[in-house]
Amino acid sequence: MAGIAPRAHSPGTDVFATPHGFFVIRSDVGCFLQAPECHSPEAVEIRDLHPACRGGEHYVSDDAGSSVCILRGHAFHRTTDLSAAPSPDALSLHPTCRGGDHYASWGGRFSVIFLARGVVLSVADLTTGAEAEETPLESASRHGLYYYAPDATHLAFLGVDEQRGLYSQVFSSSGHQEVLPVHADVASFLPGGLSLVHRGTFGAWECVKLIQNETDGPLPGSYEITRKVGRVEEKLANWTFSTAGSPAPADLSVALLQAQFSLPPVYGGLGLRTEQEEWEAVAEEGEELRVILQPRQKLYWWQYHLGLGHRPILFCRC
Repeated sequence: MAGIAPRAHSPGTDVFATPHGFFVIRSDVGCFLQAPECHSPEAVEIRDLHPACRGGEHYVSDDAGSSVCILRGHAFHRTTDLSAAPSPDALSLHPTCRGGDHYASWGGRFSVIFLARGVVLSVADLTTGAEAEETPLESASRHGLYYYAPDATHLAFLGVDEQRGLYSQVFSSSGHQEVLPVHADVASFLPGGLSLVHRGTFGAWECVKLIQNETDGPLPGSYEITRKVGRVEEKLANWTFSTAGSPAPADLSVALLQAQFSLPPVYGGLGLRTEQEEWEAVAEEGEELRVILQPRQKLYWWQYHLGLGHRPILFCRC
């Protein structure tokens, strides 16, 4: 089955949790998702991600959820609202806190996860590295796609497999483990999630016109070619868009579909860039074709379309 794209294939994407809920950052579509938790369909809201907050390598909230740290390289900026510009003052990461594969905060501390070393570094402060403690990361917990802290005593990661689909595995140093399914409304916002929820993407050619000359002589003629062009408007998920600080639903759908189709097949994409296609609401277009068909000749007119599951979504011009 196709999976969720990791950060390497979707730069500027991350997840984190605070007392205010579960967050998914999508820099590529300029938005973020906020939900009470990733397992529930309740109050899943989409908001605009400020341009200055986009492109972070990692996003991690402080334990109280009062600010979010946006990490880039060896420094980070803080913001109290992802829809607003962050503080212009960059703070330097302590050398021991640099190069982590994932970051999280829980229990009043920050966790830096080093997958290759199989350790979790816990510090009181990312700038000083104070009160540093290392604990081993169990081998079964080293293959997550994105890591976060759902509460003050647990870490969790998102994973995908054939049996469970997209799931969240919660674990702690005491050995407690719990696996919960990620709700479709949250999964759909992750890179590769539309394919996972809608059971794949596809591209197909369709014959929209066949003309033929069944005589023994040349046959001149004029033919009307009618085809659909544009996007089929379809609700991708049950998201809420607040009146302020939210993108237009149609714009978000287009951005998410373009991102999904551009992903490699292993993440449910087609490896196709579709930004130059017609993404307005689908409409029929007519075109006159004048041609002289030779004896017994057939002429086929084909059109390419892209879709989710078994439903066409985008009718291309070519």
